[in-house]
Amino acid sequence: MDSPYSQPMTADNLAHFKALLENHAEEIRTLLASSDSADDSIEVDNAIGRLTRMEAVQAQAISAEGRRRQELRLPKIEQALDRIAVGSYGSCIRCGAKIPRGRLEIMPEAAVCVECATGS
Repeated sequence: MDSPYSQPMTADNLAHFKALLENHAEEIRTLLASSDSADDSIEVDNAIGRLTRMEAVQAQAISAEGRRRQELRLPKIEQALDRIAVGSYGSCIRCGAKIPRGRLEIMPEAAVCVECATGS
């Protein structure tokens, strides 16, 4: 008996993941566009206490890291949409194995199977 992961993606599955990826891409683009002003530098002459300034610097660093991660994720999402267009979505780009649907639900931009991702 074949595993459900060895079965090809159905048209409904592909439509689901395409919509999911497009939604994620739009959310990221919106977030990146709106966060430009949030990453302003903290002015040295700003009249805030030392702890408040440290908290502001920490919040700024957290925000910058979140932005960096989203900037890195967007091209992966676009590549996944390209794989849908050419019919290779859901297959590992390294070994060709099917990527489990659960993995794709959590990370729809996943390009490799769990074994290849972990180096097993």
